[in-house]
Amino acid sequence: MVSRRAARLRAQLAGGRDRWRRWVLLAQGVYYVLTGLWPLVHFSSFARALALRVIPFQAQAFAAVLVVIGASLIEAARREPPGPYPTLLGASVAGAIALVSLFWLPQLSGFSGLWLDLAIELAFAAALVLLYPRTQPERGRRSRRR
Repeated sequence: MVSRRAARLRAQLAGGRDRWRRWVLLAQGVYYVLTGLWPLVHFSSFARALALRVIPFQAQAFAAVLVVIGASLIEAARREPPGPYPTLLGASVAGAIALVSLFWLPQLSGFSGLWLDLAIELAFAAALVLLYPRTQPERGRRSRRR
């Protein structure tokens, strides 16, 4: 009796983690699509918000990649449950952007919109690390023994 109850509780907790992970992946995907479209649509306001000199080609190339990553995270959030790979992708990209921001922000004078982005990226990375699936998903084929 205790083992059934424990199994049911474990399943409910796992479902809650999956639901939270889907919401975080969806929020991160939407954030990346919107922030990626910004320099593609109106570069001058994007450059002013950053408060640093930006080479248009590099900023727009990075923005285009960010839009693609965001779209893939949105698609992964639609799956039930989202697998470990989109979670790892989201945490890794957020961590990489935060790491670059941590390196460059202290060298800037004055306020830059990058400080707000740093906080958001750190929140995404931390949430996805905490929500990373504890078990690997079941596979449809048999495992090979050597």
